[in-house]
Amino acid sequence: MIRCVLFDLDGTLIDTWNLYVRTMERTLEEIDHKKIPVDQLATLRLNSEPRLLGHFVPQDEVGSAHQRFLANYHALHASCFGGVYPGVHALLTSLRNRGIRTGIVTGKSRGAWEITRQHVRLGDFDTLVFDDDVSLPKPDCEGIVKAMADLDVPPSVTVYVGDSLDDLKAADRAGVGFIGAGWSKTATDIEAFEQAAAEIGPYNGLDHPGEVERFL
Repeated sequence: MIRCVLFDLDGTLIDTWNLYVRTMERTLEEIDHKKIPVDQLATLRLNSEPRLLGHFVPQDEVGSAHQRFLANYHALHASCFGGVYPGVHALLTSLRNRGIRTGIVTGKSRGAWEITRQHVRLGDFDTLVFDDDVSLPKPDCEGIVKAMADLDVPPSVTVYVGDSLDDLKAADRAGVGFIGAGWSKTATDIEAFEQAAAEIGPYNGLDHPGEVERFL
């Protein structure tokens, strides 16, 4: 029986794609870099801000560049944030009412989450693991393993819900079940995901957060 559901954050619970793109574009332009194509940003794992910035600035400047990113993220949040995906609030409430532990394992920085947390009400999670808390990003499974250790739950009673192939790889390496968040993807995206995922490991792709409990 599943006793713990861990979630990716961006692209799974909340829609931050436009916010991240606009924030990163503005930040890189402010530090005198030319405009970076969106598809290039995406391949560099857009949600891990300090690691992405490290591709463009020297390591000793990443900290200050990230502070600039967070200032822009705050300034653009109201106009560019896509909101919480429909059905997410109801899912989280139902899981908690059933006594199922919930957690977030994300590539997002703690600083960016603190800004977003002021704009959304997702309730209290039993554990939160950010990019700041791990030495390696997904697809490494360190974050998921850390979350399970925090909650003292084994992989056999845990599932991870995410929207990317890195999420699936991390879940597979951690030995936990995986649910693909199809509700944040287009039909074309889903088809591409399914083709690539077939070579990684088993998973269940769902079209709406409300279907998660049915799977459990």
